[in-house]
Amino acid sequence: MLAVTGTTGRFGRLALTAVLGLAEDRADVVALTRDPARAGAGPDRPDVPVRQADFARPDTLPSALAGVRRLLLVSTERSPRRLHLHEAAVEAAVAAGVEHVVYTSVVRAADPGNPVPEAADHRRTELLLAGSGLPHTVLRFNVWPQMLLLTGLARLAVAHGELPSSAADGRVGYITREDTAWAAARVLTETTPAGAGGGAGAGAVGGAGGTRTVLDVTGPGLTDADVAAALAESTGRPVRHRPVGDADVPGALTALGVPAPLAAGWGENDPFRRRGWFDVPDDGTTRRLLGRAPVTLTGFFTTHRAELLAETP
Repeated sequence: MLAVTGTTGRFGRLALTAVLGLAEDRADVVALTRDPARAGAGPDRPDVPVRQADFARPDTLPSALAGVRRLLLVSTERSPRRLHLHEAAVEAAVAAGVEHVVYTSVVRAADPGNPVPEAADHRRTELLLAGSGLPHTVLRFNVWPQMLLLTGLARLAVAHGELPSSAADGRVGYITREDTAWAAARVLTETTPAGAGGGAGAGAVGGAGGTRTVLDVTGPGLTDADVAAALAESTGRPVRHRPVGDADVPGALTALGVPAPLAAGWGENDPFRRRGWFDVPDDGTTRRLLGRAPVTLTGFFTTHRAELLAETP
């Protein structure tokens, strides 16, 4: 049996749909969520069993994982409790006899000295998996361009004609949420991961009783000047990158109209982008997993052109 966690979330829903499309037998797929009442089968998956799996309530996990052979463990949202929740999930997978876990991490999570706040819990979760004895695959995702929409930054940059940042020539391998979900589904449904054939971002090593494969799921590295150019190309509006100092980034973003908390959160990563923490070589793993080239940033923005050109409220 194949199981996907977090199926009421945006990524989990996409991953579940992709798994259903790739699985040899849809009846062999189960959706896991902490709130089954919100799951909603949907017209494309009316026959998918839904089980409660609340990592904060370990008593729900034995029945949720009963009979599960391969598990897509979707990382929870960043919070002070995240590592504890992941630990409960890993322990439950061991107890249930899960044969393989696929875990969604972030790029360079295990690199020594990685200062990106988002990476810390992923690094520790990867260590938990490595010490668990579970055969597992770690998928290290780069940044979703959806984050540029969520913050409102992309739309506001188009409206004002500028994208301020202190990231300089730092590159990010933007990869869409949809592409990462498809990649995760490919790995979950295949006995041998499609991307484990080599390259800097792929590797299988022996673990405590099992194997561990690490795959980077990333797009080509783009600077903020490239992001501005992609916005301009997709909307037909002039957009330029405006360099500012680290201390000035939050103010520059709020001046455009980005809410202060989002401006602070996005701006905190500028120094890390500048220092290359999101610049991961594309070794072909993503293309092999997808069976095609990943969606380009310009292609993504073009899909959301109407949203990018919407008037500021």
